[in-house]
Amino acid sequence: MDMRFEEVFKIDVNNKTEKKGNLTYLSWAWAWAEFKKVYPDARYEVKKFDGLPYKKDDGVGVIVYTEVTAGDLTYEMWLPVMDVRNNTVLEPKMTEINKTIMRCLTKNLAMFGLGLYIYAGEDLPETDKDFHPITEKELSEFWDVQNVKKTIQWYENQLGIRFEEWGADECESVRAVLKEQKEKRKKAAAAKK
Repeated sequence: MDMRFEEVFKIDVNNKTEKKGNLTYLSWAWAWAEFKKVYPDARYEVKKFDGLPYKKDDGVGVIVYTEVTAGDLTYEMWLPVMDVRNNTVLEPKMTEINKTIMRCLTKNLAMFGLGLYIYAGEDLPETDKDFHPITEKELSEFWDVQNVKKTIQWYENQLGIRFEEWGADECESVRAVLKEQKEKRKKAAAAKK
């Protein structure tokens, strides 16, 4: 039996992660390099279906599979193509499939211990049931935004994330700014009276 799990598990990945929406990503290139230091003989395989590196189920989505063999262990992992809100992408582009394959490989390495704590709790029920994404209607009717398209574009540039992909953190930040702006407008209007 291979006893290297503890060694791999202790590798600190915190400064190699990136947050996008409500998901945390670990660089696959860095993960693979660190993993190979412990398991120089490690190899991975992208599973294929009819020659394609993914399996598609119309109306359900696209899923990819990887398999990692290191020492005397082999683990398989799967991952659906998702946006940053964890929603299934029904018609993904090849670049999205490619990124998902590499994320799946990284998740596969977690089965050996690398960055396993990143995934802790992902199998638990979602607790953020009250999250509601910002809508164009909310921007215009509640926050009194005059040019909704321009405002969305400005925030997309600031956040580096498309409007459709804003998660709870992004929406909370934008709402905080909009609330402050709305309160300033109210005070200014009251001062004019």
